[in-house]
Amino acid sequence: MSWRNWVRAEPDDVPEISGYHAPPPRSPWLTLLLFLVVVVSAAAVAHLFRDAAERVVEWYSDQPDPISAASSARWLILFGIVSISVFAAAWLGRSVEQRWPSSTGIEAVAASARGERRRISLRASGARAVATWIAATGLSSIGRESAIIEMGGAIGTTAGRRSRGRGDALATAGIAAGFASAYHAPIAAMLYLNEHLRVGRSRRALWFALTGAVGGYLVSGVLLHGHAIFPAPEGSRWRMLLLSMMVVIPAALSARLFRILRVRVKAESVAGRIGVPWWLVTALFALVAGAAVASFPFAAGNGMEGLRQAAAAPTVQLAIALSVGKLLGTTASLGSGAPGGSLTPTASIAAGAALLALLAAESAGIDIGDSAAWGVMVSAMAVGVTVGLRSPLLAIVLIPEFVGDYTVLPVIAVVVAAALLVDRGIDSVINRIASPVPDVIYDDDA
Repeated sequence: MSWRNWVRAEPDDVPEISGYHAPPPRSPWLTLLLFLVVVVSAAAVAHLFRDAAERVVEWYSDQPDPISAASSARWLILFGIVSISVFAAAWLGRSVEQRWPSSTGIEAVAASARGERRRISLRASGARAVATWIAATGLSSIGRESAIIEMGGAIGTTAGRRSRGRGDALATAGIAAGFASAYHAPIAAMLYLNEHLRVGRSRRALWFALTGAVGGYLVSGVLLHGHAIFPAPEGSRWRMLLLSMMVVIPAALSARLFRILRVRVKAESVAGRIGVPWWLVTALFALVAGAAVASFPFAAGNGMEGLRQAAAAPTVQLAIALSVGKLLGTTASLGSGAPGGSLTPTASIAAGAALLALLAAESAGIDIGDSAAWGVMVSAMAVGVTVGLRSPLLAIVLIPEFVGDYTVLPVIAVVVAAALLVDRGIDSVINRIASPVPDVIYDDDA
C-alpha cells in the first residue's frame, strides 16, 4: 500500500465510542512510542513552519523579519506581494474545504471525541498549513499558529488511527505540544484544550494533554532553543494595574469589533449575496489586505513582530498600525478564505488600541513612560484574548507565559475581570437590538 493510500484508508477496527474514554487494543509501550513521536513531530512542525517562513522572507527581502521587510519595500511592490499571497492562500484554502469538507480544524477533533465519524484529515491539514505558510511568507497580516496547532492534532489523529484507535487522545497531545511550542506556554495549552475540547471530562484525555503540553514545551526549549516571546514588563505592578484599567474599554471594544468582523465578513458569503463569482470578491479582499499592509507596514506578520517593536519604542505609527492596519489587514486576509489564526492578531489589535489611548493621555499631560506603556500593552493583550476569543482563563495564564514572568499574573487577572464585565455589559445591550456572534469554536481561534 502506498503512503497516500495508507493515510487515506479508513481502518475497519476503529472504536465507535470516544477515544477519550476507550483505550485502543494495542500495547502500552506502542502507545508511549506513538505519543513521543507525535509530541516531537508537533513541536518540530511549529519551529520548522516559523523558521522556514522567516528564511524565505529574508531570502527575497534581505531583511530579518516581516516588519523590516515590509518597511523597506516600495508601496506598490509590497501591495502586490501581499495581495497575491493572500489570494493564493485563499484559493488553496477553498480547494481544501471543497475536497475535505468538515475534516479540518480542531472542531473536527472535538467531533471525533464526541463519537462522530468525522475526523481531522492529515492531508487536508497539511494543505491548509501550506496555504497559511504562503500567506505568512507573503508578509500578510495573519496569524500562523492555527496551522501549527491543527497539524499537531492531525498528526496525533493519524498516528492513533493507524494503530487501531480513534486518535482522539493522541490528537490532544499533538495540539498541546504544538500550542506549547508555538507560544512557549504549557499551562495555557492545557486551558486552551479544556476550553475547546473539554479534556477535563476524561482523565485519560487530561493526562495526554498535560504530558503533551509539558513534552512540547521541553522539546521546544531544550532541543529547539525556544524562549519567551516578549520581554517582561518593568516597573511597579501597581502602576501597571492603574494604567491598564484606563485602557480596558478601548482594548475591549477593538477586540470585540475584530471578533465580529472576522466571523461575519466572509468573501464567499458576500459573493453569494450579490451574485458574483467567488474569486472576484476574494480578489477584492486580497487587494484590501495588500493595501492595509502596504499602508501600515508595521501590520505585517502575525502581530508578534509589531509588539516586540512596541516594547522597545512605542510610537503613534506603531499604535495606528496595530489597531487600524492589523484590524483591516487581518479581517481581509481571513475573510478572503486564507486559513490563519486570530489569537495573536487579536492580542495585537487590543494592545495597539491601548497604546493609542495611552499616547492620547500622554499628550493631555499624563506622564506614562515607555516602560510603563509596554506593561499596559501586555495587559491589553489579555483583554484581547478575553473578549476576542471569549477565553478569560486562557488570557490570565497565556500572557504571563508570553513574557516569561508570572509576577504579572495578579495584574492580568484583575484586568481580565474588568474586561469581562465590560464585555458582558455590551452583550446585554447588543442582545436587545441584534443577533450576537455565536460562542462556538471557529477555525481561526488559535
